[in-house]
Amino acid sequence: MTATVPRPQVPADDALDGAGVLGDLRMSAPLTSALRSPLSPAVIFLATVIPVCSDPVIALIGGAGQWTHPLPPAVVILLAATACLVQAVAVTRLASRAVAGVLVAAGAYVAVAVLLGVPNWATPMQLVVAVAMFTLGSSRTATASIAWAAGVIAATVAGLGLYAQTAGAPPTAVMSFVLTEGTALASVAFAALVLGMLWSVHERRTHAARARALEVERLKEKEVEDSRASERGRIAQELHDVAGQHLAGLVSLCDASMDLAPAHPEQALELIEEVRAEGRYAAASLYGALGDLRAVNTVAHKPTPDLRSLSDLVTFWQERGMLLTETVHGDVAVLPTVVSTTAYRGVAEALSNAAKHAPGADVSVRVDVGPTRLGISITNGPARHARPGERELGLGWGLESLRDRLALVGGMLHTSADEAGAWRLTVKIPLTAPDGAIRGGE
Repeated sequence: MTATVPRPQVPADDALDGAGVLGDLRMSAPLTSALRSPLSPAVIFLATVIPVCSDPVIALIGGAGQWTHPLPPAVVILLAATACLVQAVAVTRLASRAVAGVLVAAGAYVAVAVLLGVPNWATPMQLVVAVAMFTLGSSRTATASIAWAAGVIAATVAGLGLYAQTAGAPPTAVMSFVLTEGTALASVAFAALVLGMLWSVHERRTHAARARALEVERLKEKEVEDSRASERGRIAQELHDVAGQHLAGLVSLCDASMDLAPAHPEQALELIEEVRAEGRYAAASLYGALGDLRAVNTVAHKPTPDLRSLSDLVTFWQERGMLLTETVHGDVAVLPTVVSTTAYRGVAEALSNAAKHAPGADVSVRVDVGPTRLGISITNGPARHARPGERELGLGWGLESLRDRLALVGGMLHTSADEAGAWRLTVKIPLTAPDGAIRGGE
């Protein structure tokens, strides 16, 4: 008898090797563990021994009046139970050697059906052969599995046919017996074989998906680490800017106070007071940058501030005595991230300069979000306690760095001052790409 079994069609997957759709598979660990459980052989043994030995047990209990087998019922029970036990042990303990398990399971079935001469009693043992076929299909390539299954089933059916002939049955009865038993065995065996193949494919896909998930997780961790490294670089640049602005200012003020001390001690004291104020601003700036650096090493750190945090920045300076007003036209939340963060840095730089060089002056911040351009204007009046020669002490520190940042997003920086000492800083950033497309949100 021949049986045509369709080979499962599986989409190509990088995780499946090149030896075919199924590849050179091995049985999955969960299935192997289940079959090797101490309960597995017991369950399989009881599932077969009870129906196989039911007739001889009834004959043994009720008497041998209806018993026609040449062997006593007790002997038949012992031999059949031994065959069932061998089957159960074979399909569980030989799970990693599926071919051997199939051969032993089929051999035990043939032994009960042919050698004991009770093929009808042995029919339940076909289910154990099917279990062995399942392990075969899940642990070998499709070609090898089908070849072994076809060979074993053909040999088993041939043994059943030979038994029927030697028993003296008519040819028609032999043919009917072989077709009935052979069809039943082939049906359950090949069905289990195909299920084993599909199980194997599912396991391979699951393994590949798990491997891909681990790879994605690894890449995500790498991206997080790269982001942290980039953030550390940004903070390092910020620390560099702080050192370049504040510390250079401190040195310049100290030099100026030393020059003025012999002839103008009062002005020298005023400059020393400026040194103290500058030191406070430097400490605040360094504290913020170092706080960001500490946050980088934590699991979750605050994102880089942008114009959405403008109110917090205004509040920060108002709490420190700056007479500061804020006006915003438009929705800053729709700005591209890189534009918003760069603009925020410009406002922070301008307010820092105003605090250093125009203490006590009125300061205003105006933000205009247009359809194609972002405009920011920071204006401060003259310092209420301006000192002669103060403009020569380095006004505009950090503006070159800010120009460089703005250039990266196509922005421009313009500064101006009037004769009274008022200062105005204007930032303009286009919101369209060079090709005219609106910039994305990231």
